[in-house]
Amino acid sequence: MIRNCLLGFMTLGILTACGNENPTSEVAQEQPAQSGPLLVYASHDASRTASALDAYRSETGTRFQLRSDDMAERDSRLANPLLMPKVDLFVGGSLAELWAVAEADALRPVSSELLAGNISDAMRDPESRWIALSSRARIVAYNTDLVSLDRIASVSDYTSLGDETWRDSLCLASSAVPGNRALIAFLIKQLGVRDAEITVRRWRENLAELIFANDLELIDAVASGQCAVGILDSNVFAAYARARSDAPVAAYWFESPDTILFDISGAGVTRHAADPDGAKALLEWLTTVTPNALFAAQNFEFPANSDSQTGAAISAWSEFVMEPASLSELAFLLEDADRLIERARYP
Repeated sequence: MIRNCLLGFMTLGILTACGNENPTSEVAQEQPAQSGPLLVYASHDASRTASALDAYRSETGTRFQLRSDDMAERDSRLANPLLMPKVDLFVGGSLAELWAVAEADALRPVSSELLAGNISDAMRDPESRWIALSSRARIVAYNTDLVSLDRIASVSDYTSLGDETWRDSLCLASSAVPGNRALIAFLIKQLGVRDAEITVRRWRENLAELIFANDLELIDAVASGQCAVGILDSNVFAAYARARSDAPVAAYWFESPDTILFDISGAGVTRHAADPDGAKALLEWLTTVTPNALFAAQNFEFPANSDSQTGAAISAWSEFVMEPASLSELAFLLEDADRLIERARYP
């Protein structure tokens, strides 16, 4: 379990806030000289990746180019990872993205004792094609003006939101949201296909509004009272609560951590990398204690390295965090999740 500790940083000051400690110098020294910049592609909002790369450049002198497309082009590339630009390192914003790119043979296996030492087996691809850098939970948010503490306490897991007591009260984001695809796979793993589909159908019966395009639209609807409860990523809630501290919303975590889905952000060296050694060195650096904390904190996520500190904004949630049994096992169920989503007519 990730440690419950405070981290008073959200900027590059993290790299100087740790005194004289330099846990990454060995990685930096081993990196070979490059004739050109290291090419990095981020499938999500690239700002946090840029912050980490800026820190890496400051420490090692490594030049880089970071690319991230607009949403439409990014979705097209993720639907067909073979259309990815020729880069050295792929940074994915979800398990579904990392799995799709790896299964398209666009990532190469990387053998590294440092990676294995920094990140647990459960958070790495069994074929060493990708590795988790941070995680976030799929949690319940509720409107505090509409839902009492006693009522929300009756929600023991995701299936509880299919109970009749939540009729006309539930908000869901689109099934195209990576966290929801992973959530359906998680339900299949926990309940089996039949009961997972029953749960999704019951969710649909309880909808207060039409499906929302993304988690941010969903949390806005919960705050405005359009619906009483909704399911969304913990980092989206944390960012929203920071920006809208007066909003009547609260996060609800299930009592048992093994009933909570954790999705990831991660990275892998591309199959046709021009500088695979440089990409590997960067990937190793990103998993070391301080850089991993920086990468995670930029997006209100939990660091994948268990020795890294959790950002102050979400440190109170650390007690709920439990390392997943196997991310790859969950990834294998994503195709089953897609078929279930179609059968259950979950938009």
